[in-house]
Amino acid sequence: MADDEQLLSLLAIAEHGSISAAAEHLHRGQSAISERLRKLTELVGEPLYTREINGVKLTQAGAVLIPDIERLRRVLRDIDSIIRRRQRLMEGELNIVSTSLIANYYLPPFLTRFRQQYPGINLYIKSGERYWKDAAAGEVDVFFYEGDSDLPELPDYFKSVPWQDNEIVIVTPLQHPLAGRQNVSFEELESYPIIWREPGSAVRGAIEKEFRRRGIVPRHFIEVADIESVGTMINANLGIGFMSKRVLDKRSDWQVATATLESHQMVCLNFMAAPQPDRRSIMLQKFLEMIENPENLT
Repeated sequence: MADDEQLLSLLAIAEHGSISAAAEHLHRGQSAISERLRKLTELVGEPLYTREINGVKLTQAGAVLIPDIERLRRVLRDIDSIIRRRQRLMEGELNIVSTSLIANYYLPPFLTRFRQQYPGINLYIKSGERYWKDAAAGEVDVFFYEGDSDLPELPDYFKSVPWQDNEIVIVTPLQHPLAGRQNVSFEELESYPIIWREPGSAVRGAIEKEFRRRGIVPRHFIEVADIESVGTMINANLGIGFMSKRVLDKRSDWQVATATLESHQMVCLNFMAAPQPDRRSIMLQKFLEMIENPENLT
């Protein structure tokens, strides 16, 4: 059976391009890495890489192993992180990874109350998609994300649940024909330029799903990266947009108007992913009790 050191050595030469660079990355001698690769090659029964002038290149047999080895590395990182936290009794901190929208518009009231009750706890909050790709679940207490956002691959002991739905409203320039309207039909929206957030946001996913259900195809649109840009573009009279009422209520600085949609089946959902209760730190459990019971904010 292949061991993790052999597999991670193959991954290292795939990522760094040579045995010498892999050895330096893994803090091992070249002879040790070569021996690991020799044993793995014997186990597989065919060459896993070929030597070239500028380093090494994986064969098809070697390349097909890489996605699974990458998953193994993430799992090992998670295990190491959990062990370190247990050894150091790191219960005095809370590590949160969140999309920017949730971090800016949904979490602050909960964080404020948590800080008031537990002022000695250090909070580490990383917001933005760039933090997600290689996030080790063992180093993160809880994830918050929108709609269909792509989470890192989580261990089996993490569970993802819906959290904080909200009404979707139409946002328009102040002098727009739809400004202040009630029960705007979806068909009316088809002819107006739309300011979209990037794919993956909860509001966009809900709107597009309803558009498809009704056979509506927007004719013109502008796609931006964040909710602040949506507001800026609408202020500039470049189109209409959609956002949760919770977000709009917090942006009194935007000079925009609203309109409401006709009856629909849309739900704007955010999600939370956290470990099962027996894997939670004391502080995470306290925080989740607050998150799961919004009445605690009153």
